[in-house]
Amino acid sequence: MDHTAGQHSKSFMSRVIAWPTRTFKRFSADRGAPMAASIAFYSAFSLAPTLVMVIAIAGLVFGAEAARGQLFHQISGMLGKDAAASVQTIVEHAHRSGGGGIAAIVSFVLLAVGASATFSSLNTALSIIWPAEGKPKSGVATMVKVRLISFGLVMGVAFLLIVSLVLDTAVQAAGKWVFGESPLVVIGDIVQFVLGLVILSAAFGALLKYLPDGHVQWRDALVGGTISAVLFSVGKKLFALYLTHAGTANAFGAAGSLAVLLMWLYFAAAVMLLGAEAAATRVEARGEAPVRTDGAADAKAPAVSDAAKPVPMPAPVVSVTSVARVRQVERRERVPSSTWGQALAKGIDAVKANPSRIAIAAAGASLFVFTKGSRRTDDRHRSAKA
Repeated sequence: MDHTAGQHSKSFMSRVIAWPTRTFKRFSADRGAPMAASIAFYSAFSLAPTLVMVIAIAGLVFGAEAARGQLFHQISGMLGKDAAASVQTIVEHAHRSGGGGIAAIVSFVLLAVGASATFSSLNTALSIIWPAEGKPKSGVATMVKVRLISFGLVMGVAFLLIVSLVLDTAVQAAGKWVFGESPLVVIGDIVQFVLGLVILSAAFGALLKYLPDGHVQWRDALVGGTISAVLFSVGKKLFALYLTHAGTANAFGAAGSLAVLLMWLYFAAAVMLLGAEAAATRVEARGEAPVRTDGAADAKAPAVSDAAKPVPMPAPVVSVTSVARVRQVERRERVPSSTWGQALAKGIDAVKANPSRIAIAAAGASLFVFTKGSRRTDDRHRSAKA
């Protein structure tokens, strides 16, 4: 009995030790580092419209100033005061739009598309880790679905900001009321940290649940989200120490704030992908669902002997005229019925071939529109003062 228990204990420990090893192997095989870099690049361009929408939604509950202050307080704690000031300036310029009517509607649409660019790039990366079973679906409907989910996740970020504001205020008030100025007030800080970790785990878990093309169970998504949240919380402290002692912002001169922002976004994306890989490795270890489609089904398929293989039938004799007619019919079926149909088909193919470029172009267009609007507003104020 003791021998059997010892074997089970050794088997469990070996699986626990092998889990991070397999996770990092998967992360390397799926090119996690380059994917995190691409997500960081797209996130840098869509950061301003995302924060504008988050502040606008959270401002409906707490007011724009309170939401903006809480958000930039968190950014300042993670990136430093200089980088936080740069992000705040970008958001203020993006928020000030001098247009109205149709221009305002177009600006809002571009803002929504730009805000969802980060989640769209995350969808591409997570779908490599959690691919869809069978042939992946493509087309306008799939692209619109991804955009709607991404836009919904932007709304979710705003909701989490609201929840974070409420919990922080409640915990601080309860801590002062219960413990006063005694040293036991540190218990309130611990409770606040744990609640923040739970919210962060839920946020990462929701991303792992809804963004990949493959089906992800909630228990696996929450495991990956918890791992990402723990790594994120620990890495946040280490990143702050690194910025304090390394002086990266000073090394890049005027572009130091942008360099710090890109490094932070890269770290956050890498942590997110590591959590997804850890959850996928856990599913593979259980053997419940095929996570990979790169030859896994072929490796498990039973071998067919030569005797069981079907004998190829001779090809039927087809005349040249019938072949020409078949090809003519195929060409007619492939060609759209109108020039507008051809243009629409080419546009859809271009979007499906380069979804990330379309997203970054939309984000850049939104920033351009808002920048032009803010310049017009400044010119009006200057002319009014003159």
